[in-house]
Amino acid sequence: MAKRSTILKNWPKYLLQWGVLGAIIVFLTGIIPSETAVDPEAYCPMGGLQALATYLANNSLPCSMSSLQVMMGIALVAAVVLFSKLFCAYICPLGTVQDLIVKARNAMKIKSLKVRNGSVADKVLRIVKYALVFWIFYMTVNASELFCKNLDPYYAVATGFKGEITLWMSIVSISVVVIGSFVIDMFWCRYLCPLGAISNSLKFWVWIGVLFGVYYAANAVGANIPWAVLLGAFCIVGYVLEITNSKPKFQILHVTKDDNACNNCGLCAKKCPYHIDIKSFHAGKVNHVDCTLCGECVAACSTGALNIGLCKPSKSKVWKFVPAVLTVVLIAFGMWAGGKFELPTIDMKWGIENVAEDGTVTKLVDESTLQTMSMEGLRSVKCYGSSMTFKAKLEKIPGVHGVKTYVKRHSADILYDPAKTDADKIQEAVFVPSKFRVATPDHKEVPELKIVTIRTEGMYDKMDINYLGMQMRLTGKRIYGLETEFACPLIVRVYMDPAEDLDEDWFEDIVEMETLQMPVHGGGVNEIELGYKFEDYEGETGRISTEQFIRNMFSPFRVQWKSRIEAAEGKQQYVYEIVDKNYEKPIILRNMPFLSNHLSRHEGVIGVYLDLNKDLEPSIQIRYADPMTEAKLWELMTMETWTITYKADDVREEPAKLSFKAQGTSYEY
Repeated sequence: MAKRSTILKNWPKYLLQWGVLGAIIVFLTGIIPSETAVDPEAYCPMGGLQALATYLANNSLPCSMSSLQVMMGIALVAAVVLFSKLFCAYICPLGTVQDLIVKARNAMKIKSLKVRNGSVADKVLRIVKYALVFWIFYMTVNASELFCKNLDPYYAVATGFKGEITLWMSIVSISVVVIGSFVIDMFWCRYLCPLGAISNSLKFWVWIGVLFGVYYAANAVGANIPWAVLLGAFCIVGYVLEITNSKPKFQILHVTKDDNACNNCGLCAKKCPYHIDIKSFHAGKVNHVDCTLCGECVAACSTGALNIGLCKPSKSKVWKFVPAVLTVVLIAFGMWAGGKFELPTIDMKWGIENVAEDGTVTKLVDESTLQTMSMEGLRSVKCYGSSMTFKAKLEKIPGVHGVKTYVKRHSADILYDPAKTDADKIQEAVFVPSKFRVATPDHKEVPELKIVTIRTEGMYDKMDINYLGMQMRLTGKRIYGLETEFACPLIVRVYMDPAEDLDEDWFEDIVEMETLQMPVHGGGVNEIELGYKFEDYEGETGRISTEQFIRNMFSPFRVQWKSRIEAAEGKQQYVYEIVDKNYEKPIILRNMPFLSNHLSRHEGVIGVYLDLNKDLEPSIQIRYADPMTEAKLWELMTMETWTITYKADDVREEPAKLSFKAQGTSYEY
């Protein structure tokens, strides 16, 4: 009965905890579809703090992090500095799971192992979470990838172990959460959680503020202290403050205690998830570093000696709702603020100044003369890696000196010298001509295709032609392919059956459809926002043979070795061919270098190709000569493990990248 009354008295906490956990389960299982909610990192403050640290150190955000995650991290900081560890008490799913584990253990009448706060064991165990903070942030900032994904138990479970995880790390962390919490109350939160370590350190925000102030002041006068030194100092100072001064003094909200009403029964400490010795606090407030304002002690107190308030004890029951309300307000503020602005994923400049070995700086370009152009609709710019690829392309353009990318809205701001280039030249240099096969015509039934040319705007990303092609595929019209050529407006050639009669209005309606309702494998629909603009219709502009069209649309792969060709001169050569219509899929082309690498280790293999055969069928073709044989080739191709040579001193055994079901046939070369 006591347990039930505690839950009823502290219902705001349980409503938020179980509500958040339930919402995560509902969205991640797809019961209620939501593009944002299915991302386990969408609202993670830990990811936001790592993103913020990376941005401050490198002028870039890791992965596909956005302002939303950063603002959620800032909201957590504000909550801890002003009030307490509200995220830990009311939102964190790992805290909720641990709470449920403890309740399950108590229901089974199994006693936990007690580690007294302030004991030697307690102090030694607390250092682990600070070591994890240093490790995670150091790796994240250096690689611009969220390293915590490798071992975050929540992320592993939420992605069904399909995310960017390291399997053994994830299994260990999940085991620690479950087994550790079953043995020691809140084991993960007290001793391992890196976000808990950051939150505990921020409770001593005055000291942490002094530390950051000294660091930035020293660098301002030329000390050039590496960021990793600040990270290490933060972890050391936070740990020392936590174990030597467990009573932070500069917070607005506390659990308050009326000494006159307290009967020292100890029930509050028993019900506290962290077993804080509340009866030992006599200054009117319980300001322990572990306190999360969860309200369990207040709900358990039978004399009304405990409440939540500012400094002095209060009898008002309204205060017990304040932490939960503040949590909701801060989360809502983070979500609102995150949608109001966007930090660039990368913000980088080059070729503006030269720094000599002696530190002398020579200006190469007058920055005041540089201009900025914006490019929208860059759908392939969707994370840190693709942003860096885009930057590498821009660095090759004379006169371009910087870029900011915004992955949330797929856009970029490009800094350039108008004396050397202009917006049109940059756009042309960035543009990649693209093609998309909508369907494959029967070249015997339809010997030629007509070409209809249209002009569009907002389609300068390489993915745009795919989306427009999918739109046309869904109409069921006899359209077989699209191809783009740079111009302003963009040239889009549409290859179609000569008997198909589609007018300008039809093309305009298709191009300017606001969303693509793309069917997803396994059921459901993925809605993609488009926003293309139809500019002109030029009508039929030519004809092409269907055979030539099919060959133009196919992306071949060809690699052969000169030394092998010379060695096989005078020998009978053969081609081993496996035909499969699925070989036109992009994944096959991506994995052909691995197949050729694997086969190249064996004498007699002369070349490896992905191409159309004489019947216009996609096929993998292996050119070979003695001592290689057809049987040996099939054995090598169907091995479960391939041997891949990345460098002379880097040879790896990796799972086969392609699978083959039916054997091919050989013919003379």
